[in-house]
Amino acid sequence: MIEIFNYESIKQVPQEWDSIVGDNIYMTTQFLSFMEDVDDCHQRYYALYKDGQLDTVFMTYERKRYNLGMFTKINLYQDMTFVYVPLSVTCPGIVYNQCLQQALDYIKKMKGPKILLNLEDMDLKGFAKGLTCPKCIFTNRFSSFEDYLGSLRSNYRRRYKQALKKSQDLTLTYLENNADFTEEMYNCYLQVYNKSRVKIEKLPISFFRGDIFKIFTLSKEDKVVGFCQLLENGSELIFEFVGVDYAYNAQYDVYHRILLEIVRYGIENGFKTIDFGQTADESKLKLGSKYTYLYAYLHHSNWVKNKINQLLGKFLSYKYLTTKFDVFKGENGNDESAAGSA
Repeated sequence: MIEIFNYESIKQVPQEWDSIVGDNIYMTTQFLSFMEDVDDCHQRYYALYKDGQLDTVFMTYERKRYNLGMFTKINLYQDMTFVYVPLSVTCPGIVYNQCLQQALDYIKKMKGPKILLNLEDMDLKGFAKGLTCPKCIFTNRFSSFEDYLGSLRSNYRRRYKQALKKSQDLTLTYLENNADFTEEMYNCYLQVYNKSRVKIEKLPISFFRGDIFKIFTLSKEDKVVGFCQLLENGSELIFEFVGVDYAYNAQYDVYHRILLEIVRYGIENGFKTIDFGQTADESKLKLGSKYTYLYAYLHHSNWVKNKINQLLGKFLSYKYLTTKFDVFKGENGNDESAAGSA
């Protein structure tokens, strides 16, 4: 017997919710409660029971004028129901065991267009499928940051040593209290957001003041020129968001210094992997990350529009980089420059 319950607040969901979500930190009650407080998107939460046992959970929220054509030159704006955490992260908004199909059948019955983001490659009957931004995963096999630099091919090692030298006058500081995240730091985030080709959502400053994150800043004297927000999830380090004052970026190579400090922090603190997220993928692949491909699944309750979406799906997909970046020694048989220099 299958039963599905829905809730208006994460505070209403059953106690066993967290036992289902596993390592998807964004679907935990703690994180979703935090998101409700800082960015209320009228989220709804769903719990699917099989024979009285909680089997599958997912969440939805509404977004006005979402651009389905954001990866193309065509704008296709639709009001959309998302099965997704209201945040630019690489995890899906559904966690399932045996009852994925029953959850999908329920989602199909929701009125209008619905989209599930960041799922693996599956054949979901009735859904249009397309590639979304892949995530860039860095696997840590290094004993130290110097070991990492030493493992790089010469052109990459030279590039990152130049970045470290250009930024040597910057002061790196970890915030002891994220309540100290300032408007100046937030402006650095807004600069990156406004420059981004793919804009998902703009987060409020309160998001960066959450105490579940670790934040470091780079400063020139008393001027903050960049920051990075990280989230620790067991053996995984997650790169959340970055801020850069572009007036200083070229002179001090701020962005690359931030990326290198993420690698340094991940290695020195023994994380097995670093999830570098889904945007600016070329820079992250050149650090030694590899793609993990993710898919979006779209359904419309109107069968005509749903058929059109199925035909259009592959044309709206993300066009990922096909250049092979041989970042480390031995990946292509020698230590000299390979395709895609740093």
